[in-house]
Amino acid sequence: MKGYTLLELMVAMAAGMFLLAGVSMSYSAIKSTIVVTQELSHAQEVVRYTSQVFTRSIKQTNASPVVSNGLTQLSVYQTSGSISCHGDEPIFAYIEDYTLVDGFLVCSITPTAGGDAVTVNLLKGVNTLSFKTLYSDRLVRITITPENVPELFENGIDIDIAVTRPIIGQF
Repeated sequence: MKGYTLLELMVAMAAGMFLLAGVSMSYSAIKSTIVVTQELSHAQEVVRYTSQVFTRSIKQTNASPVVSNGLTQLSVYQTSGSISCHGDEPIFAYIEDYTLVDGFLVCSITPTAGGDAVTVNLLKGVNTLSFKTLYSDRLVRITITPENVPELFENGIDIDIAVTRPIIGQF
């Protein structure tokens, strides 16, 4: 007689199911790791870009930034020829207003001599954004929470930037 017995087939089937279960569990673990890695990468990029934008703006101003609207808006006075949040160099003095609108970090430029504001969405993927000035308005603390951030950072990430020119101007 040639062939396999019922017991041999059942043992082979059980071994195959065991291997298949192991492969599917490995796939599931790898997939969740990839998702978490992508979320962390996005959060890191949001924090990096936010830091870059605010560092440029706050370090080149000659005046202390103003926080308003319940700590949700930062206004920074800039002189003519300064690089704006839009990336250009206006030939007039202006105020940059930073706010959060529908998950976007938004910057509005308003000429100090009057005129219409020009608004640009700078960054998508921001969940919360708040501002605070410390040490006689010589330090600006930006607290940002990117979307889909891990629980460790759910209270936000603080970025502290010194208002360099007024500090140096004191000496």
